[in-house]
Amino acid sequence: MKREPTSKSVTADALDVKITHCLQVAPRASFAVIGSVLDVSEQTVARRYRRLRAAGAVRVIGFADPTPFGRQNWMLRLFCRPDAAVNVGRALAARDDTQWVAVMGGGTEVYCVLRPRTLGDQDQLLLRQLPRTVPVTGIEAAMVLHVFRGSTTRDWRIGETFLTAADEARLGAAPARTDRRVELTSADESLLSVLMADGRATYAELRAAVGGDWTEARIRRRVNELREASVLYFDVDIDEVAFGMPLSTRIMLTVAPAQLHSVGEALGAHPAVRFCGATTGATSLIATVAFADSDGLYRFISEDVGRLDGVAQVQAEPVTRILKRAGSAVDRDRVGG
Repeated sequence: MKREPTSKSVTADALDVKITHCLQVAPRASFAVIGSVLDVSEQTVARRYRRLRAAGAVRVIGFADPTPFGRQNWMLRLFCRPDAAVNVGRALAARDDTQWVAVMGGGTEVYCVLRPRTLGDQDQLLLRQLPRTVPVTGIEAAMVLHVFRGSTTRDWRIGETFLTAADEARLGAAPARTDRRVELTSADESLLSVLMADGRATYAELRAAVGGDWTEARIRRRVNELREASVLYFDVDIDEVAFGMPLSTRIMLTVAPAQLHSVGEALGAHPAVRFCGATTGATSLIATVAFADSDGLYRFISEDVGRLDGVAQVQAEPVTRILKRAGSAVDRDRVGG
């Protein structure tokens, strides 16, 4: 498990927002190219990104998607004794197959996004390990059926839209997806391990991790093959606190089946929504949102969600403490919520 370095907090300014926006378009674009698009120097872009990354505000990560291998993403709600929630959350955060772990508002619930790489890993946690954990008094597991918004590089951009089509072309488009099926090798696992820690790792760094007779050109081709097969994708992890949105909240909605898709599409297009997916379980849709204050959250629930046909019930639960985000332990209190 990788733990992010501890550093003083930062507040992103207008240029930081634009640099982050460019990274969402092309996570591995060179600092020189980003600088040319923004009309600033390569050194300025590099310095700004390194400062944001050191503070845990912005980070490019590579992820292995379990879907092509027949695995599902799960959302777990673990109800715990009040004195045990943080320790249970830390134990989950130490696992390689958890992507996001947080303690929720009341301090008696741990919320976890699980991305098991194998069916055995999934069964070990859900059927054997968690049910025997003494501080855990209840478990709810929901499978993600459909994602309406889930990627900061494909579905959502921070700040106002300012790039032209020509600008995006200069930054570089992601490889076109194909139906080609690939099998992960030990070399691929080494690649993924490095990219999960740093999605902007150089091809020289990736070559050093893989070793053997792999060349940088071969590494580049393999990364593109994994991206084309939808096995590997890049995302930009953003800490909303640094961007003036400290109130992170989970929204759970019960929706009539006939309106499930239309409600999901509407929520997935809302600028405050970071994730929205249809799930199994007691609720139909789960979304995470971020706002500057409680007034913004109230207007979202009462106005934006309130006007959607088919929504029968809404539950909102603020995030109290983030223990793991985007695959890396952060283990710190939220500023708001």
